[in-house]
Amino acid sequence: MNRILDLSAAFGLYDRWAKRNLGQVHDTLIELADLHGAEEILDVGCGTGLLSSRLAEAADRIGVRGVDISPRMVKAALNREGTHIPHVEYQVGTVTRLPYSDGQFNVVFSCLLFHLLKGPDKTSALREISRTLKPGGRYVCAEFEKYPGRLFSRKMLEYPGDLIRAAGFRVRTQFRGSSITKRRPIIYRVLTKPA
Repeated sequence: MNRILDLSAAFGLYDRWAKRNLGQVHDTLIELADLHGAEEILDVGCGTGLLSSRLAEAADRIGVRGVDISPRMVKAALNREGTHIPHVEYQVGTVTRLPYSDGQFNVVFSCLLFHLLKGPDKTSALREISRTLKPGGRYVCAEFEKYPGRLFSRKMLEYPGDLIRAAGFRVRTQFRGSSITKRRPIIYRVLTKPA
């Protein structure tokens, strides 16, 4: 049974909301990533490709890949790209079973993904992200600090140490950013996979 929330039914609303609200969040993620030229980058839960496009434009890359569970979101991302941004590829896939090789990426990004995952999928997702990172790679993420009504989600965001270590990560940077909604501040993290 799939325990991951698929937002494809509301992708038009999502895209408008994301364009209006996530620009500053994306700016912060890109700055935190400390990108170094030709790096392989993955955007997990890429939605309609807003962050992936920004990453491809930020500097020269070997490639940016975006993956999302929703075929509709991926189609919207592909339509957004057209032919004007080179080195961006999208595909349908789930964060709990990423369709990529072990150690393929230098940097993995996610933006407001974990509140869409339920139960043990949070742990599986962190392990999959770690698996796809090269040794010394970085996982750069932004998540809601608290998500009402989901105890596991709140616990993970407030007390992530055990889950982060179990997935093989170390916390390099973590801080609370400004809210994009009145009650949900954003937590930014850069996690590293030991070399």
